[in-house]
Amino acid sequence: MKPIYRCRVCGCFTEERSHCGVPAELLLDGRSRERLSKLMSGLLRHFPEAGGLRLDPQGFVGIEELAEALRRLGHQWVGEEHVRAVAELDPKGRFEVAGSAIRARYGHSIPVRIRYEVEYPAQPLYHGTSRSRLDSILSVGLLPMKRLYVHLTTSLEDALERARRFPDPVVLAVDPLCLKKRGLRVFKGGKTVYLVRRVPPDCLKPLEHV
Repeated sequence: MKPIYRCRVCGCFTEERSHCGVPAELLLDGRSRERLSKLMSGLLRHFPEAGGLRLDPQGFVGIEELAEALRRLGHQWVGEEHVRAVAELDPKGRFEVAGSAIRARYGHSIPVRIRYEVEYPAQPLYHGTSRSRLDSILSVGLLPMKRLYVHLTTSLEDALERARRFPDPVVLAVDPLCLKKRGLRVFKGGKTVYLVRRVPPDCLKPLEHV
């Protein structure tokens, strides 16, 4: 991931080396940013108890509480500004900040109540997976497994990136209009991320040439 800088003039977070006409202060190098983002996601989506956190029913927790949890887990240098910077500049909109609180926008395996907007994009949605799972997917469709929703994206590149985690990658194209006709609500989860409870087999197809 790109480093995060803080402007010495206006104080905003940026991925640019300079801002407001002056060199910006390095806040997080790329590796630290990635590690912090992954740990924040894990605590807010899956295992808050590992950091001694108690999320409210909507998934929120205090930003300083999260920073304290990250320090307890070995990242003693983390402050509130690091948490805010990661959340603000996340390319997929994984996090939501509301005043002094933060939550993950999507991806939970723990029960939370988040109100999403229903939105059916005009373009196809994509999902990256393993070809070894293809027979099962074409038989029963995409299911959320341990998460609350199936994750889809408008970004073919993001789907490819996820698929390449497997030795036999494949990308599925999903038709939002088909989901709508089947009575399945599609929710806008992040900047490019959409959520649905399941995807029936007739609403998806593998992409052979990507």
